[in-house]
Amino acid sequence: MPPLYNLCKTLISQGKNPSVILGFNTADEVFYEEEFKALGADVFVTTVDGSHGIKGFVTDAFGKVDYTYFYTCGPMPMFRAVNAAAKTSGQFSFEERMGCGFGACMGCTHKTKNGYKRICKDGPVLEKEEIIW
Repeated sequence: MPPLYNLCKTLISQGKNPSVILGFNTADEVFYEEEFKALGADVFVTTVDGSHGIKGFVTDAFGKVDYTYFYTCGPMPMFRAVNAAAKTSGQFSFEERMGCGFGACMGCTHKTKNGYKRICKDGPVLEKEEIIW
């Protein structure tokens, strides 16, 4: 989430009004909510158990946000759900485990329309349209 916080800060400095959807399992896990709000972003929090914010997953908050582009980071199951639910282009910041960290082991690869990309070298951010799920 810290990289998306800095992205949000940059977007706001450019005069944009980003909306932020934060997803957690429980209220005890929620973090960065107040930091995003302090920037002036519209913040929506989801928790799987409904203990804070909207009950459900980040995709359950999509209907509350009017967006033209998205940026996301998180686990692969969430990526698949966001990809299926997203109505626009966007970017996925992968958090793959990186064996070597410099592209030799190919342990962090992901399939794209242009072949396999190494998350450590060619990423970690990939465009929605290039990813093969």
